[in-house]
Amino acid sequence: MESQGITADGMSFSHRTSAPEITPKVWTELGEAVSITPPNPSRSSVDFTHLKSPNKTREHKPSMIEPGEANVTLNYTPETRAKIDALFIAEGIQEFQVGYPDGATETFSGFLTGKPTEGGEVEGKLTLNCPIKVTGLPVYVAGE
Repeated sequence: MESQGITADGMSFSHRTSAPEITPKVWTELGEAVSITPPNPSRSSVDFTHLKSPNKTREHKPSMIEPGEANVTLNYTPETRAKIDALFIAEGIQEFQVGYPDGATETFSGFLTGKPTEGGEVEGKLTLNCPIKVTGLPVYVAGE
């Protein structure tokens, strides 16, 4: 059977540039994304093992969800650097959105946790790496 997977070509990484009371929301791409890692939520567990646990086997129950982190690497441009610097020093939580090639979106809130690093090498290019701590549960909306 032939793969039904799609390529990453066409993905986008945006932040909300409209005020909270403005609808519909206005999204602006941060720049030329070369690598996007969407949020990676995980769930912790609580150990409920007791002295009479069946089969002497530990018992666990689900607990809190850790929303994780997201990351985007962008081609360096002065304009992109200015946008990232402004987001890094901004107070409060920002809204971000990953756009998928099939029209799906994943929206989440968070904040930059580090000043972007510029990477470069011989015959290479400069990039900006933007780590984002996610707060709250990301919302995925399937494409049409």
